[in-house]
Amino acid sequence: MRPIVLLLLAACASSSREAVPASPPATTETRVVETPAVNPVGAFTYATATPEGTPVSGVITITGSPGSYAGSVEAGGLGTFPIRSVAVSGQTVNVIAVHPDGEIDMRLTFVGDDFTGSWRLGLQGGEIAGKRKP
Repeated sequence: MRPIVLLLLAACASSSREAVPASPPATTETRVVETPAVNPVGAFTYATATPEGTPVSGVITITGSPGSYAGSVEAGGLGTFPIRSVAVSGQTVNVIAVHPDGEIDMRLTFVGDDFTGSWRLGLQGGEIAGKRKP
């Protein structure tokens, strides 16, 4: 039986074989879908609180176009403050408004028409949340 096995092995080794085609290299394509920058123009209702816990709600109104935004931040009974600058980076809008005690710096991160973020006026600050008015 051993001579037969050796004969079969020799026959297989000497037979011509067709080349097996190589598989194409696996490709993994990563697509980055960029979300267009948020449009900051419009009116946005918001709610926040003073550091003492007093609720404050109002409307941020932004007008103009890139490089020349304007508008105001109406803060309920606390007053209305003109916007000095607006900067947009992706889904984040940074609003600087002029207050008698200094600049109000608001950083708002949007998801659709809703936003969350923070505000700072001197050493005071807090969280803020709101949405675009229809």
